[in-house]
Amino acid sequence: MLNLEQLREIPRDSWSGHNHTEFCSHGSGEDIELYIQKAIAAGFKTYSITEHFPLPQAFYENAVGSAHSIYTAAMRINELPKYFTKMQNIKLKYQDKIKILIGFEIDYISEFREWTQKQLIKYADQIDDAILSVHFLPTKAGLSAVDDSLIDFKNGVLAEYKTPVNVAQAYLATVLEAVLGDAQYKPKRYGHIMLYRKWRNEFSCNTIWEDEAVQNKLRSILDVIADKNEFLDCNFSGLFRSTQTESSPNYNWIEEAQKRKIPLVYGADAHKVASVSAGFNTYLESKYYL
Repeated sequence: MLNLEQLREIPRDSWSGHNHTEFCSHGSGEDIELYIQKAIAAGFKTYSITEHFPLPQAFYENAVGSAHSIYTAAMRINELPKYFTKMQNIKLKYQDKIKILIGFEIDYISEFREWTQKQLIKYADQIDDAILSVHFLPTKAGLSAVDDSLIDFKNGVLAEYKTPVNVAQAYLATVLEAVLGDAQYKPKRYGHIMLYRKWRNEFSCNTIWEDEAVQNKLRSILDVIADKNEFLDCNFSGLFRSTQTESSPNYNWIEEAQKRKIPLVYGADAHKVASVSAGFNTYLESKYYL
């Protein structure tokens, strides 16, 4: 896995840092080669492939909610050899046109930290880049998805934490735990830290999503990332989602990250070829790469 110095050498005005493939069972199923061709045409010079890293069997025994939210959450461990082979072939095929970084989006779930660490050590020599993200929160019934569907959100984390602002506090507390953690091969970039707002447009405009406690947690997260000299996913997938219509972090908190000089890496979070450069012009025109 690339170290911080190597990651900092990548020009961020031509780096797409968050993308999925046909190995994502909640994506479009389009072949990775089509994503790469689209990325080249869009002008990217560096392209991180960050498929959802496998989860342990215990996850499937503990997770609750819709079958879709559970069984499409990540690749299966037995798919990794095929994944690495295909991505290496693509990397070599297009090496003269674009620098491809093979990697993963890794779920941070506290009870599975040791299992995840062991897997990362096992496959470290095949991984170039990675993102650490939160998609699930604990409830009394089990782990519940934040972002799979509005129904799952309401029946799971919202039912557990009672209000959207409480969900925000629980989500950010988990993100902060992830950021504070330290382990060999831990990712140095954090994905969509405000994913809990994915359904905000489905609620009343008077709904409270941010209070002083949420703001303090966000500041703490950004302060730790800055202190560690690490990176933040500047994720634009929500900008074009009718339920959200904003980036993650949103513009206010992007500004806070910039004040702390945190490197923001453009993230399309592409699950289909058409989304490969979604929001990239906004990222460039706003100079978020500086």
